[in-house]
Amino acid sequence: MARDSLLQHLFYEPIERITYLDPGYSGHASDVWLVKTAREECVVRTSRLTEAPTREFWWGCLNLFGIDPRRMRHFEANADMLGSILGIRAPRVHSRAVIESKEYLVVEKMNGKACRAFIGQSDALLHQLGTWLAQVHLNRYDYFGNLSSGKVDRKESFHAHMSQTIRQLVERDYKHDSKIKAQVESIINELFVLPVPDYFCPVFIDLDPSQFLIQDGMLSAVVDVEAYAIGPREFDFVGLEYVLDEKSAASFLKGYSTILDPPDISKYRKVYRYFYRLLGVQGSVDLNQWYAQRAIF
Repeated sequence: MARDSLLQHLFYEPIERITYLDPGYSGHASDVWLVKTAREECVVRTSRLTEAPTREFWWGCLNLFGIDPRRMRHFEANADMLGSILGIRAPRVHSRAVIESKEYLVVEKMNGKACRAFIGQSDALLHQLGTWLAQVHLNRYDYFGNLSSGKVDRKESFHAHMSQTIRQLVERDYKHDSKIKAQVESIINELFVLPVPDYFCPVFIDLDPSQFLIQDGMLSAVVDVEAYAIGPREFDFVGLEYVLDEKSAASFLKGYSTILDPPDISKYRKVYRYFYRLLGVQGSVDLNQWYAQRAIF
């Protein structure tokens, strides 16, 4: 079925225009279109995957958190949770459908332009990001998993599950990376003695400026929310060290601290950074360069 006639099944009114929204990087899991009818403009989302994920990021998210990017229920559950958070809007889901065995969502079009970077933004915007993230973190859980299908296991077993995922990722995807392979046993040994954080909440595994829109100098929306999981909040702070600098982090922390005290990630930084590198968060970076990123929290 041609794309235009396929998407027409999702709308009562004739479609006037379809624009493919390219995220600007390879390996993304979703196809996203802006669809205009006589009555409205909406966004249509569907997974690009027809089989279980094989790329390191989504394979790891499925293995550890039970997030299957083929299932639109994850986006829907995450958007619903984020829709209850003040400060930055998330798209509402208008409708859902299955066409030719693929799941589709029709969601609200959000206003704004893509955020290219957090570094260099105003203190007000970074303060906004901090207060918003702290509000997300107020949702606490005694297990890890995801917001759609729920519990994978109790939080006390998180590091044991994470060590299994790490070992499998290295065997699957990093057989020829000597630096990553040389670290795996020491990382897993450290995981077994590292205390499990006591604060599990929704965390944005690929937290990045590109997931947000900006309008009038402030963050107006968060739009690509498939990769929300329930895990230790230290994950978000480890990820943020790669997209903030000292100045932007200071403004972010001022906002976050109005609601919650930030965590001490010093014990967790190396191990969680290693795991994020295996997932390919921020791309395929040399492990030594990845570890050398400045610690700002």
